[in-house]
Amino acid sequence: MELTRRQFAALASSAAGVAALSMAGCSPNKDSGKPEEADAHEPYVSPMTDGEITKVRTACGNCHNNCGMIANVRDGVIISLEGDPEHPHGKGSLCPKGQAFLDVVYAPDRVTKPLKRAGERGEGKWEEMEWDEALDYIAEKLTEIRDTYGPEYLCYSNGAPVQNIVRNAYWEFYARYGTPNQAAVPNLCFVPRLVALNTTYGFRNEDDYNNADLIILWGANPFASMRPSSFMCYEKKGCLSSLIDAMERGVNLVAIDPVCSETANKATTWIPIRPGTDGAMALAMIHTVIKEDLYDHDFVEKWCQGFDELSSFIEQYSPEWAEGETGVPVQTIADLARTYATTPRATIHDGNNFALQTNCVQATRAIAILESITGHIDVEGGNCCFPDVIGNPKAVEMGNSAGIKTTVAVDKPPLAATYNPMLAAGMPATLRAIETGEPYVPKAMMMYHTNGAITQAQPQRTIELLRNLDFIVVNDLFITQTALQLADVFIPDCTFLERYDYRTYPSAEGTVVTLRQQAIEPRDGIMNTYDFEYALAERMGFAEGYPWTNQEEFITYALTPSGLTFEDLKANPTQIVGKHEYRKYETGGLRPDGEPGFNTPDGKVDLVDLAFKKNGYDPLPAYVPPAASASTKPEVAAAYPLIGINRRIVYYAHFKYRNNPYLRENRPDPVVLMNPVDAKDRSLADGEWIKLTSLFGEAKFLLNVSERVMAGVLWVDGGWGDPWAYEDSNLNALVDGTELDPVSQSPSLHSFFVEASKA
Repeated sequence: MELTRRQFAALASSAAGVAALSMAGCSPNKDSGKPEEADAHEPYVSPMTDGEITKVRTACGNCHNNCGMIANVRDGVIISLEGDPEHPHGKGSLCPKGQAFLDVVYAPDRVTKPLKRAGERGEGKWEEMEWDEALDYIAEKLTEIRDTYGPEYLCYSNGAPVQNIVRNAYWEFYARYGTPNQAAVPNLCFVPRLVALNTTYGFRNEDDYNNADLIILWGANPFASMRPSSFMCYEKKGCLSSLIDAMERGVNLVAIDPVCSETANKATTWIPIRPGTDGAMALAMIHTVIKEDLYDHDFVEKWCQGFDELSSFIEQYSPEWAEGETGVPVQTIADLARTYATTPRATIHDGNNFALQTNCVQATRAIAILESITGHIDVEGGNCCFPDVIGNPKAVEMGNSAGIKTTVAVDKPPLAATYNPMLAAGMPATLRAIETGEPYVPKAMMMYHTNGAITQAQPQRTIELLRNLDFIVVNDLFITQTALQLADVFIPDCTFLERYDYRTYPSAEGTVVTLRQQAIEPRDGIMNTYDFEYALAERMGFAEGYPWTNQEEFITYALTPSGLTFEDLKANPTQIVGKHEYRKYETGGLRPDGEPGFNTPDGKVDLVDLAFKKNGYDPLPAYVPPAASASTKPEVAAAYPLIGINRRIVYYAHFKYRNNPYLRENRPDPVVLMNPVDAKDRSLADGEWIKLTSLFGEAKFLLNVSERVMAGVLWVDGGWGDPWAYEDSNLNALVDGTELDPVSQSPSLHSFFVEASKA
């Protein structure tokens, strides 16, 4: 049976459609008029057998939501996937990525044997290796680099932690090897916001939507991402049900966004804002709250530090000033500030768009201060520390948001600390070290579930600089652009359905702990990552005293603080640990020492940021215009008058899954949305291919003329650029890779100068 896009969407919206999806034969639309490109692989068709079906409860691993999933297995083969109605996260719902994942597990172009590069980097010539041979070769090369240069000359790079294994795998290995150098993607993720929140009030917040009377979704589009909060489990019917319930009970839902996104379209109020100027609006709201005496006096006096300095500082940031920066009318800014300050149960969800700006950390700091002085922190309906935001003093798992706690401490500072001491883990600082030679040039890199060659801004620069390294190992499912351009050795990985893992979710009931169960044996004998890590540690001579030897032991180790073991979770795959309470700053629930206050150096909400001051950054959230600001770069703005912003859609996660034929049937092409005025000025027509050009490169997209975007703004699909997914349509080719947020290394993916013309 061949499904149309409309039929696919209908099936994908219900669990009942799963079996049909697993049997259907879908392929990308060949008649779309698109340029020639590598086809996605043929869809997988599950075999028809008479064996009994075993239902394996697990958790999806396609995105950060990790919804409950059931794998239906017959004769050792997964025949279909469906949502788990008993799992508190998702309650039986499953998005298209989850329902279509069988095509990833059984993809014919999935690599199942280790590969060694046979030609030049980028040629795509490989020789198969046996697993023992690959382990021996990697151990030999890493030993040579360590003995010749030192352990710090190895860098490691892991991708977005859509599964816990991505942030935990190899962590113990790298510590024992002796390298401190992480060259990962935190600059593209939530981590820049985490730096701001942790240093202001000590935790990453979750939104108490179920009790809120006002919800501000700022730079967030959960109705497209399917991710309503950070990691919160709302225990309703599906991920978005908490927002839908809020809308049904008449909650005022405000969306602040440059475009009329799926979320803005459903909101009570949409406030269009000039890209990259969110910090200016937040500062103006603080100005209104303080000047009109709307702040929470009791909370500020007892729990905040630096209010007098903040009051003097904020004088310069009036709503009248902010209107000129943001394009948001004075009255709109002031009214929203008043409404927020005087609504006791109100929450602000700042989305990942904040992390994709060159002024993102201070903009997030401004919002954190606004939340704090109005008394909306860790209270009913506000921005709360639910158990367990990882890294919370009441943690149920080892480690923090960066990775698992190791048994060995590395005594060398990361090379990235030379440039970014408060977030010394990003790829940009590593590239800068390669480019400048300061403090030194690394010699090797191991990359796990990351497509770093094309996820960072200016991808060609990234590729050219990383090719200076002597040895690169890539561990992934497919030969991505990163593997093709950079890998000397490629190690295939299991999918989340072929190994064990775990997941924790904050919730109002306590910490939800889930075992991600293995549904089938790995294809063609692929080693699971924890087995591979331990085997490599053995060959390197530092396996003695390892806290685990296999994936089952790892899960017990990782969940040590919770008291749960692998065996406990096998018996009952989803359990709740601990409990939730509000106002934990009054009872000592936010601090590791159990004392009242916040988990900051002085126990207060630091309106004047002590950590920033210590590291040479402005301790108050001074506004800096975005990279794409006509006021600071008039000549560039004249040549490239449009401002591009990044767009994400539900069918894909980051750069993943565009070789899945089911998903490509529904969303086959990279799209850019442009206002009719801008299209008319350039004689561009809806449905034609156009070229976007910037100072840094060019990329091609299919034009969608739409009034959903403001004039002067382009909403550009991100995530394309793999060998099978329009290599010449990578948004990152348009973005500066060197002008970054000084704290977090974040590029201007949400505010970049561009011009458009016919392709």
